[in-house]
Amino acid sequence: MKTELKALSSQVRLDLSIGKQPLFLLTLLIYFTYWAAIWLADPYRPQTVNYYAEMGMFPIVIMLTVLLFEREIGGGSMEVIATYPVSLRLMAVRKWILALVLTGLAGVGWMAMYRMKFGGIVNVMHPWNGGEAVSRQAGYLPLLLQTLPAYMLLASVAVLGIAWFQKLYGGLIIAFALWILDTVSAGRILGGFTLYTAYLTEGSSFIANRVILLVLAGSLLLLAGGVMGSRERWVGREEE
Repeated sequence: MKTELKALSSQVRLDLSIGKQPLFLLTLLIYFTYWAAIWLADPYRPQTVNYYAEMGMFPIVIMLTVLLFEREIGGGSMEVIATYPVSLRLMAVRKWILALVLTGLAGVGWMAMYRMKFGGIVNVMHPWNGGEAVSRQAGYLPLLLQTLPAYMLLASVAVLGIAWFQKLYGGLIIAFALWILDTVSAGRILGGFTLYTAYLTEGSSFIANRVILLVLAGSLLLLAGGVMGSRERWVGREEE
């Protein structure tokens, strides 16, 4: 057990070695523009929370997911890794989880900045018991949980795109296409599948929407794991 935990810890450390990648610097730049926008805002006119929790953080989770596959896919080492006695499916799941953890930490970061600037976080919160949504003070965890299903779906789409096309841009393009489609249509195209709680129409069920996103996220992650775990797709075969 200790050996397995040690191996997992080593793998996680390698996964998190993303600091020198250009996409990481771009991700940081975009993220810190959110901090700057919050800090420079009029303190008497609190900004819309959903702009950061949803519209702002959706591209962040996509970029973080792609970043975590840079070493294997972007570095061209998957052909070698696929010959090792390691689970490629578990590797995909591990990186998916790490992307969500990093996104959660980033979420706590902008929320802390927002609270320092405006004294609190007021947002329309949807109760998980099916009650009516109300605008109220929101804590870190409730706000993260409200947006988590959408983060999970975007991360799953990105992992599937990477595994399917065997390229980082496969995940980047597909996940960004989903985000942009839902954003520019204000949720009209995806309807009950919208990523945004802000785009839920009157009479729509928040719980049904979040459950659908969770089911889709889990299903696509399973599919991505199956595609990623197909070793023959990664290992080059010599012609006879």
